[in-house]
Amino acid sequence: MTSYTPSSTPDEQRDTDRTDEVLALLEDDYSRAILEALHAEPRAARGLVEACEASRATIYRRLDRLEDAGLVDSRLSYDADGHHRTVFETTLDAVTVGLDADGIGVTVSTDDVPADSSVVGD
Repeated sequence: MTSYTPSSTPDEQRDTDRTDEVLALLEDDYSRAILEALHAEPRAARGLVEACEASRATIYRRLDRLEDAGLVDSRLSYDADGHHRTVFETTLDAVTVGLDADGIGVTVSTDDVPADSSVVGD
């Protein structure tokens, strides 16, 4: 479980930045569509382009941001014919937004269990 919550420590600015980052990603229509598609099944970017009805560049930009935030993970998948591709999967289980005396905080629960190696959505 990853927690991004305001604190009174020197890390307060970093926590605020993380909270802002997660909230901005969840506000973005494409990021939400990617998370929803990946929640259903791991996919390569090509499958996300089709599922999210977005350009390849848009999908890759959002995937980079989602990976940096720890909400999406990637791995290489190899086909029987020797081709390989990057497959993305969500690590996100739940996001909780709370408000207290220190401000708004976000708690992100992630799945730490390795995903199935199958590729779906290409």
